[in-house]
Amino acid sequence: MNMINNSNGNLKGDIKYLFSRYGTIKGRPNIWGAIRILLVKPGVQALIFYRFYRKLYRIRLRLLSEICCRINFFLNGAEIDPCAEIGSGCRIWHPSGVVIGRGVKIGKNVSIFSNVTLGGLGHSIFHHGEPGYPEIGDNVILYTNVTVLGPVKIGNNTAIGAHSLVLNSIPENCLAAGTPAKIIKRL
Repeated sequence: MNMINNSNGNLKGDIKYLFSRYGTIKGRPNIWGAIRILLVKPGVQALIFYRFYRKLYRIRLRLLSEICCRINFFLNGAEIDPCAEIGSGCRIWHPSGVVIGRGVKIGKNVSIFSNVTLGGLGHSIFHHGEPGYPEIGDNVILYTNVTVLGPVKIGNNTAIGAHSLVLNSIPENCLAAGTPAKIIKRL
């Protein structure tokens, strides 16, 4: 499975996507369309705010980045840890209830819908598995209420159906769904 290098996730890539998607009318630039999306779409705001406090985290302003993370949660409903790595072009369509944990790595052009949880398995006397966080490939779609836990890899161009629990890796070019998630179709 070819996992991505997330060092390219940045505000410039997100804005480029925003203008390519919403910033043109009949092929001509329309800055007002992109500004409107910036002002009224909480998913876009959550990602842009994440990019800001991720920079703070990387220059070792950890407390300030954690405070900004809390503010982002209160404003937009998405809890995105400053340590998570998110590639450019990511879209959070409905940020309510979205949780992206500390060690999560997300590729480019990933679509995330409401109530998606990406995180570790936690510390428990009942859990004896390998610690770690999910890695999400490029062009993945995570539909509503998907939960991905532990050191799981989801391959490029894969879709995970609504209300699925992913505890094992899913290869590239698949549609998976269920609790636990199983491959339904290979594309």
